[in-house]
Amino acid sequence: MPPHAAAAFAGTWHLLPEQCDYQLGHPPRSGHYRLACTEDGMLSISSEWFGKNGKRHRAAFGGRADGAPYPFHDTPHADALSFESVSPTLLHSTTWHDGREVQWSERELVDRDTLVIRMRGHLSDGRSYTNVGVFRRQAD
Repeated sequence: MPPHAAAAFAGTWHLLPEQCDYQLGHPPRSGHYRLACTEDGMLSISSEWFGKNGKRHRAAFGGRADGAPYPFHDTPHADALSFESVSPTLLHSTTWHDGREVQWSERELVDRDTLVIRMRGHLSDGRSYTNVGVFRRQAD
């Protein structure tokens, strides 16, 4: 079986805070993002970052890159998560709560060593925001 298209995103990525553009909050001071992908499209994602105030944050989630929503229970703000491998350079994910989209992310491989993550969300008052993170692939 050929590798899944999302496999191009696999690796450890380091945040480039000076290149980030956040409409909500502040870009982290530092951080890294790890993505693994099996041949059948099962993704495992973890990230760790240090906020502007130095506080450490972590997140881990995963699912199959087939576009179907899967149960997600790690936060009270979401109950389902889906991934879709759009192309070899685009990987989308959507977070749902009570059947309503609450966050959407696009991971784009600009080149082999540059990953841009655009995350759009909706605030409780109906306004939306987009935060853009730029990452450099860690050398093997």
